[in-house]
Amino acid sequence: MGERKICYKCMVKYDSGLNICPSCGYAENTPSNPMYISPGTILHDRYLVGVLLEYNGEGATYIAHDTSTECTVLIREYMPVNLCTRIKDQPDISVSYENLAKYKAFMAEYTELNKSLARLRNNSNINPVLDMFAENNTTYTVFEHIDGVKMLDYLKDNAGELSWEQISKLFPPMFTTLGILHNAGIIHRAISPDTVYITNKGELKLTGFCISAVRTADACLEYELFKGYAAPEQYSSSSNSRQGSWTDVYSVCALMYRALTGCMPVDSMSRLKSDEICEPRMLSAKIPRNVSKVIMEGMTLSGCDRIQTITELVTKLFEQPVPKTIQNTAQRRKVSTETNGNKNYQKQAPVNNSHNDRNYPPPHDDYYGEYEPESESRGNNYKYETVDRLKVPVIIGILLVAILMIIAVFIINMITDTKQSRENNANRHNNSTSASDNVVSGDSEPEEETETLDTIMPDLVGKFYEFTADKYKDYFTLDAEYEYNDDYEVDMIFWQNIEPGEQLVGGRATIKVKVSKGKETAEIPEYKDLTIKEYEAKLKEAGILNYSVLATKSTNVKPDVVIGLQVEGKDVKPGSVFSNKEGKKLIVYYYSENVTTDNSNLFISDGNGFEAEEETTSESQQTTTKYVAPSTTAPVYTEAPTTEPVYTDPPETQPPVVTSPPETQPPVVTSPPETQPPVVEPDPPVDISGDDTGVI
Repeated sequence: MGERKICYKCMVKYDSGLNICPSCGYAENTPSNPMYISPGTILHDRYLVGVLLEYNGEGATYIAHDTSTECTVLIREYMPVNLCTRIKDQPDISVSYENLAKYKAFMAEYTELNKSLARLRNNSNINPVLDMFAENNTTYTVFEHIDGVKMLDYLKDNAGELSWEQISKLFPPMFTTLGILHNAGIIHRAISPDTVYITNKGELKLTGFCISAVRTADACLEYELFKGYAAPEQYSSSSNSRQGSWTDVYSVCALMYRALTGCMPVDSMSRLKSDEICEPRMLSAKIPRNVSKVIMEGMTLSGCDRIQTITELVTKLFEQPVPKTIQNTAQRRKVSTETNGNKNYQKQAPVNNSHNDRNYPPPHDDYYGEYEPESESRGNNYKYETVDRLKVPVIIGILLVAILMIIAVFIINMITDTKQSRENNANRHNNSTSASDNVVSGDSEPEEETETLDTIMPDLVGKFYEFTADKYKDYFTLDAEYEYNDDYEVDMIFWQNIEPGEQLVGGRATIKVKVSKGKETAEIPEYKDLTIKEYEAKLKEAGILNYSVLATKSTNVKPDVVIGLQVEGKDVKPGSVFSNKEGKKLIVYYYSENVTTDNSNLFISDGNGFEAEEETTSESQQTTTKYVAPSTTAPVYTEAPTTEPVYTDPPETQPPVVTSPPETQPPVVTSPPETQPPVVEPDPPVDISGDDTGVI
């Protein structure tokens, strides 16, 4: 049998002569996201990285193959996309100087979180940490690969919901694990059907642990909250919105709500405006009253009024009041107190009269009060009149009629709301300037609409386009229009045609967005005594992206120092206004002591990382620019040596790339004038091969 290779998607070996994996159908030439590690990369001289599985504002998760143990694992990479970027075609991460402090602070929190999880690796309900190491200017955590499915998929395979009997057997181990986590100071903040797995052995496993800034809105990082399961305090980063064990109580109760009813809970932010959530028992009569009541207490909007701990939640869920047992007929009868003039006396009702003895049925399961039989008249046996016998069926009949009326009103309201929603969508569609605005496909049957009720329009403004388009690709399609905008960074969305919070009904929608191409005009910064690296950082900070750098031979001058600027062959001075919109290119000249006198191959490095000869097409601006050599009085320009940093070109839709280091050197953080900041040094990895703590 010939040589075999590993599929980057399913990690199964197959014949090297094939280009498509016979197990999962993955083609080895499938393109990958350039912002993340390319499949086939080796990390730590041990782990073969596969395809990207998921990512958020904290980092990315990849499937990988451990060459030492020949096992499939998961690798989590710390990479906050709005604080750093990746060098093209390399695994190294580059951080700008202004983001260095935040990058290191969040990385320290990430490392401490995973060290704490490593100490709990013997808990079968937490996906264990197998290894931690520092590489490529960041930190990696290796987790065990889970043989199971997300709870969301598990519910789909079980008619969309579970019974209380199933929940009461499945959830207690997770309750215990959450109590242990809270005692260790770890708050999950993201318990949902997407982060809870059910293994092939029928056990629950918690995943999705992230630093707090990713689970809190507007906390410096690209946040990820699970709508319907996130507590209201997670939507605010103010000091008044305290988070704690009660935050996880909300998520756990919302998860039980979804599992028991088959319906996604109403989002907490929508509830703050108008709390119209239905109690679980109203949606399913099979849910015990006590359980339904406790779930609603756990989903109270106010954190102070909510159930505070998992222990309190479990106590209320499983410890129900026990009805009093009446031993015999005599004990069932109340002692009647009679008054005769000024004398009070007690008279015990007869117990041996067979005509009056009655065997009272035990109370109903839902009744936990004291049993009270009919009152007896003084000196007489119990009397049963016809009107008393008619009371029970009459009351039952009245209740049935009331319930039917409530159900009828509820159905009518649902039909009315559905029609109103359709009319609103139709009006928005007719008023739109494009036929593709909020276009939905699929059948308009009510059953189809029920399947898409979880799709609510998120707020896309302020988010990077490519990251957002990939994140929501399963829910809607983004139709981007690029415009210059002085208030938003390159590739950042600044307008959307569907307002946040609106319901997308009927199927996949097309959302129009406007994406920033950067500033329309910018002021050229001062370059005096600055090196080329320092000046490039200032250009990007100023918003000038369409520029090139040219090296010239140094003559008794400090090397790599900027000496002049030109636009279309004319000298320009700092402080001048530069227009990105006009498509002109700013040429930056600097001295280099290693340049030869050969002018046959001029070295040009584009501001976006694009290398070119004397005539070059700038891919980012879609224009052709010819670089004209200076006059005869100017120095001779020639090709820069390979030891100089090469600035590679990211895709147009990516945020600006920070200055890249030489290939032979580790990534260096862009520095301010006259200083050289240190390379980010992550905390040392956790050695989990030794003692039980898993931490050195």
